[in-house]
Order: sequence, then C-alpha cells, then structure tokens
Amino acid sequence: MTIASCDEPRGWRLRFAALLTGIAIGIVGTAFRIGADEGYAGFAGLLAAEGDGALPGWLLGALAGAALTAAAVFLTRRFAPEAAGSGIQEIEGTLAGVRPPLRWSRILPVKFVAGILAMVPGLVLGREGPTIHMGGCAGGALSSRMAPRREDARVLVGAGAAAGLAVAFGAPLGGFLFALEELRREFRLTVASAHCVLLAVLAAVLVCFALREPGRSLPIPVYAQAGAGDLLLTVPFAILAGVCGVLFNAGLVHALDALREVVRRVGWLVPALVTGGAVGAIVFAWPDLTGGGEELVIRLLTTPQAMRALLVVLVARLLVFGASYAAGTPGGIFAPQLAFGALLGLLYAGSVDAIAPGAAAEPGRFAVAGMAALLTATVRAPLTALALVVEMTGSYPLLLMVLLAVVVADLTANAAGGRPIYETLLERTLRIARGNDAANET
Repeated sequence: MTIASCDEPRGWRLRFAALLTGIAIGIVGTAFRIGADEGYAGFAGLLAAEGDGALPGWLLGALAGAALTAAAVFLTRRFAPEAAGSGIQEIEGTLAGVRPPLRWSRILPVKFVAGILAMVPGLVLGREGPTIHMGGCAGGALSSRMAPRREDARVLVGAGAAAGLAVAFGAPLGGFLFALEELRREFRLTVASAHCVLLAVLAAVLVCFALREPGRSLPIPVYAQAGAGDLLLTVPFAILAGVCGVLFNAGLVHALDALREVVRRVGWLVPALVTGGAVGAIVFAWPDLTGGGEELVIRLLTTPQAMRALLVVLVARLLVFGASYAAGTPGGIFAPQLAFGALLGLLYAGSVDAIAPGAAAEPGRFAVAGMAALLTATVRAPLTALALVVEMTGSYPLLLMVLLAVVVADLTANAAGGRPIYETLLERTLRIARGNDAANET
C-alpha cells in the first residue's frame, strides 16, 4: 500500500481528536486489561483456596462460571449483539460502509463489562478484540463531536482500532501496522491519517505505561540469534503453521455455525450455562486449558513439558476455544492464537529432536516463530504478526527467523486457499443479517 499525498488537509483539529482517542482507549483499554487479568487470577486463586472447603472447588467454579458467562451473553444479546466475538470484523464492516455506524454508546459499556465477565471465569478469549472494538468506538464518539465529515470519522475509527491493539499488547509498532494491513481494504492511508494513527497509538501506549508498570507482555527468555540449521528447519515448520491456520479458520466458522443451530433450537441460555460451567470447572481441575494464554506461554518456555502433555493441551485448548468464542460473549482471537502457535512450535522442535537429536537445540525459538506464523496464517497480516510477537517477547535477535516464518506461512495459507479470518467473519455476519431481513419481510 502506498501512502497518498496530503492534498486534502485534515488540520490540527483532526490530529487533536486522534490524540484524545488514544488517551481515551489508553485509559479504557488498560482498565479492561487489568480487570480481565486480575479477575481471572483472583477467580483461579479462589477456586484453589476453596478446594478443601465445604464446597468443592470444581463445583464453585462451575456455578460461578455458568452465572458469569450467562450474564455476559445476556448483556451482549440484549443491548449490543454486534459486540459478540472479536469486533474487528465490525470495525472493518463499518469502515467499508457495509455495516451500520458504530453504536458506541452501547458497544463501549457492553464490550467492557461483558468482556470482563466472560474472561474472569477462564473462557479462552483474547483481550485485544474488545480493546480494538472499543478503540474504534472511542474514535467514533469523538468524531461525532470534533470531526463530523465522513472521511474524518473513518480516520478516527481506524486510529482508535489501531490504538486498541497497541494498548492490549503494549505494542505500538504492531498497532500501527495493523492499520496498514488488516484495515487496508477499508482504511485509505494518507499522510494525515498516518499522523492520526501514530498519535493515537503512541498516546494509548504511553497512558497504559503510566497506569501500569511498563514491560514486555510476554516476558519469556530472549533467545540468541538462530543459526543456519534453525532457519532451514523454519521453512517446513512455517508450511505446517500455514496449513494449521487455514484449518483453524475453518474450524472456528464451523463452531460458530454449529452453536448458532443449537441456539436456534434450545435458546441461548442453555449453551451459555453449559459452556461457562464447564470452563469454570476446568479452571480448578486444569487451568492450563483456560484463560487467554499469555501465562501459559510463559510457563511453557520456562518449565519444559513432555511432548504428550503439550499435544493434549493443544487439542484440549482448541476445543475450549471453539466453545468459548462461539458462546456469544465479547472476546478476541489473537491471544489464544499466540498460545496455539507456541505449543505448535514446541511440538515441532520436540519431534525434530526425536528424529535428529540436537538438530533443534533451542525449542523456544520455534515457539516464538510459531506464534507469529500461526497468527499470520489466520489473520493474513504478516507484518502485524511479526511486530506484535517481537515487541511482546523482546525477541529482536530472532527477527530474521520470525520474518522467514511469517512469509512462508502467509504464502502457504494463500496457496491452500485460506482467507483472512475477519474477512470470513464479516461475510458471515452480512449473510446472517440478509437472512434475518428476508425472514422479517416474509
């Protein structure tokens, strides 16, 4: 994408609005991040403490998880159905003009409250989806007061969405590249709009660092630069990750369609209670299968695990994620994908080492490459995935290895017929909306 020249002046008013958008989502996004992370940690700690009490920890987790998840689904369905899931597809649809303008006064509170309610009991969801959606809403809210022109409003919505991703992971470059790649079809990048995105992203991250201790979102070991052997092994691994990303997207859509059919038959309450209750009980019995996945990645890369255990965790988390995302609560895809990619990388390195001992001397390198490669194959935004993973982990010595992984994974996903997950989800949303309109007409 080329950045158009700044023939159409946006003025300092638009840039000031972008700065305010970044400050707003910096505050809201940081509060959301703290609420979700601390809430989940407190929930897991409470269940562990109650394990020897009168009420078994698993039962307490099931009851609380069912109640919290049902409350999250109720708030979403009742007040802002478009707040379900990630919300990135809603941002893209609004920018493209195929979805209605963002109902920010409804989406913001629902996304915030229902998102925390869903993440506290351990549903496998990412915080970045809600913060991106809330960031776009913050931009939409300010545009209605400070930049009413349609083009200016689009700039602020896009800038707010980019700032939302940046504050979710403490990754300013990743947030900026997100506007270039993921929103490239709907967001026309000019010099003025680039300034607005940069201002919003920087303001959001600086506010986040002011409100909580700055640092890497994934403080894993920083590995030395990969040698020629690891780079050669990265190519087949990235091909594997590309295929897995295409299968992941297909599985996610299938899970959404399957649960939609269940809801059509029995209503939304039963699936919400069952999903929340099951995940809440799992938090007590096997916490590695729950939560967004950041803590799991840190544990995996600081405490080696057996191959069989890694495989079981990967398969089980995939199932829990499908149920969590399809339940109809707010929640993102990026963070769970990072954990899936790390697990895939460790399994690959372990398999290589079993065949040729010593060939994959440092499995952690493949875990880092796997996070970026699988995210690329799913979202089809290689530069965003590269920047996010490197910024979150501080793995700058692995830049070449990660770059190779994302390029090969992207080419593989393209060759396999894979499409960006948010493009697929947006088309699904539009198809359902057309079906509902047709049903209402009859």
